Amino acid sequence: MSTFHLELLSPERAFYSGECTSLVVPVSDGMMGVMANHSPMMAAIFDGQLSFTKPDGETVVCAVTRGMLDISGGNATALCGEIILPDEIDEEREMRFVEKASERLKRRQSHNDYLMSKLSLADAMSNLEVKRRNAARNALK
Repeated sequence: MSTFHLELLSPERAFYSGECTSLVVPVSDGMMGVMANHSPMMAAIFDGQLSFTKPDGETVVCAVTRGMLDISGGNATALCGEIILPDEIDEEREMRFVEKASERLKRRQSHNDYLMSKLSLADAMSNLEVKRRNAARNALK
């Protein structure tokens, strides 16, 4: 199977740099798949689950927050606010973030603070979904 070079980057770390056979990223209208020789393009990455398959067949799953995907010259580069493995997600901490953001949304606040609360809630909910989805998938193995 053909491969392409993938770079997954966040401000905290270079998450992955290497070859892969496929990439699936969350975008505004669902999930977008990328394989070798994909047409050049840019896309906005949304909060959710990103996965890629290495040449040896191993599939890596991670939670991502908003970012950009650039596909050009046989390479794909994803720049995300955060990239974390499901095992790195602290479910109790994310639940606290959900509760805190939900409480802030109920209070009277500026429009900007309201939007920031919505983003915090979306981030935490997305991380919980990735954690739980992968826990269920691993339980079936």
